[in-house]
Amino acid sequence: MPDTYTLGLKNFRSIEDATVEVAPLTVVYGPNGSGKSSLIYGLLTLRNFLTNPNQNVPSLFSYPSISLGGRNEVVHRHFPDKSIALSIGVSNVQKLSSKFTFTLRESGGMVDLSFNKASLVKDAKIAGWPLSLSMDIAVPYEGIQQMDDVFELTPRLPAHSEEGETDIDHEPVSGTLHWNGITLSARVTSNPAAYSDDVAHINERANLPLELARRTGFVPLRRGFSKPTYNLANVTPTLNSEDEVASLLASYPERFGQYEISRFVEKVANRRIQTQGQIGTSTFSIDSIPTGKEVPASIVNEGFGINQLVYMLTICLYSRYKIVAIEEPEIHLHPSMVRELAIALAEIAVEKDRRLIVSTHSETFVVALLSQIAAGKISIDDVSFVLAENPNGSTVLDPQKANRSGQIEGGLRAFMASGAKDLVDFLGLSSE
Repeated sequence: MPDTYTLGLKNFRSIEDATVEVAPLTVVYGPNGSGKSSLIYGLLTLRNFLTNPNQNVPSLFSYPSISLGGRNEVVHRHFPDKSIALSIGVSNVQKLSSKFTFTLRESGGMVDLSFNKASLVKDAKIAGWPLSLSMDIAVPYEGIQQMDDVFELTPRLPAHSEEGETDIDHEPVSGTLHWNGITLSARVTSNPAAYSDDVAHINERANLPLELARRTGFVPLRRGFSKPTYNLANVTPTLNSEDEVASLLASYPERFGQYEISRFVEKVANRRIQTQGQIGTSTFSIDSIPTGKEVPASIVNEGFGINQLVYMLTICLYSRYKIVAIEEPEIHLHPSMVRELAIALAEIAVEKDRRLIVSTHSETFVVALLSQIAAGKISIDDVSFVLAENPNGSTVLDPQKANRSGQIEGGLRAFMASGAKDLVDFLGLSSE
């Protein structure tokens, strides 16, 4: 059974309290100012903290395309006494499930790693494991605090008999765990080699939400490439500059996947992408070649839509990332390309085991996915829809369930209101 991912936000910008389940492709739509971007920025704040907890508060709210200011500018309704809480969780009825929460108070904060009790027994057969590990911290946090605890592990190990090999429960072994607020480390205290696989599994599952947040990518709402040539740059986990993204694209195919990016660009925009290095230097260019033609154009001379498309797909296909947040990918794309982009992103999410979170104003994007569901080409389990509304100054993130016929409960009311008004005006009908 696949894992279920959830994002939780409290008192973050326009979101007072919301929890969103993240499908392989999660589409958030709604009017301007409804809080779509707040969901994305909350996730990026978690990433910023977990990749570098020893940074000041304004830096936590600074992303490649925007800086939101300090805590008082970000907290819901600007009430300084409220605490901002951001969480990411991974749950599975068959496996150890955990949730990480970062709370930012008016002064200092707290980090918490909590566990589903049933999963401790069912998956790893752990006894005495704490259900929650909480720690008050200063912000910035140097990562030097530590709390310790003990547990018992009853592993299933192979036993040999005349009938062959079988798994049986062995005697429990004692273990210790260490939590410093950003990483949990568990180990057994006797014969660790014999239980290395079990302990590695426990550590992987316990730290999975934190690792997912660290491995989050972001595609901002801006033109991707702005230069005719680039120099190879060191690539950081957060891809903070276009030079880093360009350097990924220029990496050798066996190291990254330039051909795969080009394949998806061709599906969406009938272009092939190719990088050209200047002999004897680290300088290279990015060319866009229309399908069926051999006349390349520098990517900087392509229109905004295709330029950003290449940038977006490079980030989405970066093997390091498990989650990618994308702001309004349809901007400056023709509706026919928007349709193909929606299908391509759904394909990437499933094939590459990604979670893509897309904020959009495009009815074409949403309808393209619903039509693929109706045609049986996309599973309803692989795409989720969330309607963002802000009726009274607080965002409501309302899941919109789609059925196998490609119909969405409540209809596409975020798009229908303006269409209905246009129809009334066009026909000269009374609004009464």
